[in-house]
Amino acid sequence: MIDRRNDSQLLRKRSFVLGSLKTLFTLVVFGKLYHLQILDKLKYGKLSDLNRIKVKILYPERGIIYDLYNNPIALNRPDFQLNIFREKEDLINKYISSLRNVVEFSEKDLADLKENIKNKDLSDFIIMKKNLGWNQLEAFELISNNFPFLIINKEKTRSYNNNFIFSHVIGYVGYRKDLKNKKLNNLKFGISGIEKLFDKILLGKDGWIKLETNSKGKIKKELNKKIAIPGENLKTNLIAPVQEYAYSLLKGINGAVVMIDCENGGVNCLLSTPSFNNNEFSNGVTAEKWKLLVNDESKPLLNRCIAGLYAPGSTFKLITALYVLERLNFNPKTKYFCSGFIEFGNRNFHCWKEGGHGLVDLKGAIKKSCDCYFYNLAKFIKIDSLSKFSKNFSFGMSTKVDIPNELIGIMPNKNWKKKNKGERWQKGETLNTVIGQGFMLATPLQITTMTAMLASGKKIKPKILYNSDNIFENTEISEKNLAFIRDAMYSVVNEYEGTAYSSRIVGKYKLVGKTGTSQVRKISKEERELGVLKNEEITYKLRDHSIFTGFAPYDKPKFAITVIAEHMGSGSKVAAPIAKKVIKFTLKNFFKT
Repeated sequence: MIDRRNDSQLLRKRSFVLGSLKTLFTLVVFGKLYHLQILDKLKYGKLSDLNRIKVKILYPERGIIYDLYNNPIALNRPDFQLNIFREKEDLINKYISSLRNVVEFSEKDLADLKENIKNKDLSDFIIMKKNLGWNQLEAFELISNNFPFLIINKEKTRSYNNNFIFSHVIGYVGYRKDLKNKKLNNLKFGISGIEKLFDKILLGKDGWIKLETNSKGKIKKELNKKIAIPGENLKTNLIAPVQEYAYSLLKGINGAVVMIDCENGGVNCLLSTPSFNNNEFSNGVTAEKWKLLVNDESKPLLNRCIAGLYAPGSTFKLITALYVLERLNFNPKTKYFCSGFIEFGNRNFHCWKEGGHGLVDLKGAIKKSCDCYFYNLAKFIKIDSLSKFSKNFSFGMSTKVDIPNELIGIMPNKNWKKKNKGERWQKGETLNTVIGQGFMLATPLQITTMTAMLASGKKIKPKILYNSDNIFENTEISEKNLAFIRDAMYSVVNEYEGTAYSSRIVGKYKLVGKTGTSQVRKISKEERELGVLKNEEITYKLRDHSIFTGFAPYDKPKFAITVIAEHMGSGSKVAAPIAKKVIKFTLKNFFKT
């Protein structure tokens, strides 16, 4: 007999299982549909947006640098760049091969491109090539439809007027690899000169823009953006025409021209030669070019104005003379006889004039630049006291000029020699110091600052950045003694037998100053017995430097100037004539009575 009850129970169990499986299947199907239609839609929608929306970093326009009369020295020019979407970088090699007939890709371009691919910034664009010319732009426009995902971006890049002339003082910009904010990999920062020191002011703030593109990589519209804030403009005390004129005079000579406003300390000229092309540096100098510049014996990268160290020579006699007047109460009418040399200890100290200057007083000694007179003064001078006094006129001290990498030179004393030479100071070394030789080293800017202080009686601090409110304290030197030094400087240039008499300015405004010869070599006893060789008879590297420092006008000091011409002999031959021409040009065009 069949058990119908058991069959019924079995049937109910089977129905339950089948129903559960059906329900489960339905839930799985609906779950999958939900995942595809709802969740994945959000996910793939975002990916779609990423493909459709592009983010571009907006780099700020760098502030413009002007001279005193609002002539732009550093400005910005358009830079047209070829860009590719970042997610399409696999097309780069293909595109480059196809574009070579239109766009030239140099080895540097390819190297930069490689770096741009590595830079994982926030931009959806990779720069393939910068500085596209008009011909390249026109040619690309004709074939642009063949290259989806490529676009032309217009940026602004640094450009310098009168490259070579302002390279040392203005400096240049470039890329930095030490950035914490990697989104700014393609932003240029100040690397040297004013560009470096005032980088934060000139830089500005970056922004961004969101762009909508179609499937072919064409930009449809702008969605949103944060505007980049341009950097602030800077006005300097530099006078561009003066620096340009000085450059034309110093071209072919290794040297420097520095000019300072005696009233406010403004640096009107800061020229160092030879120079370099700062436009090349801003666009990225090649390794080969860099190597050539570094290994160049003329040192074109050296800013001689602030980092070139020279024995000030006879220009320092002005400080020695002021010291004996001010600290030793010396009578300037005191006379000494110059026979051409003076005996001191077991050696002779020679005057530059072989036969000597005869009987001279202090003014005459400055006028004729008599070394023997100052050797006699050295007998009363303590080196530590002279050193301390000299530092009030910038020697051995920073001038605190607003440009990086200034050197302080050497103003020696007993402690300095003990520390650096391991020896005691010798009295004979004081004789060398009082005429600006021996261990003494100074920059052209330091010498010019000294001259500006003598001319004005103020504690001048040279400034490149314009500031109309510069006010300086008095030097605490008696006006009587300062007037004596100025009068002696007048005689150097404007009286017969003055060492710079041939460089006098005939007319209303007088140039005054002091010549100097910066010795590079030591003249041996044997050479003096046989006759001292002329500068042109010596190997170039051992020839003396030509120096002149002065100011004008005499009765209303406005411009202090120093010229150094390396290996060009006495100050009267080269440096003084150049200074005369620069001052005449400046007075004619920029001096207001």
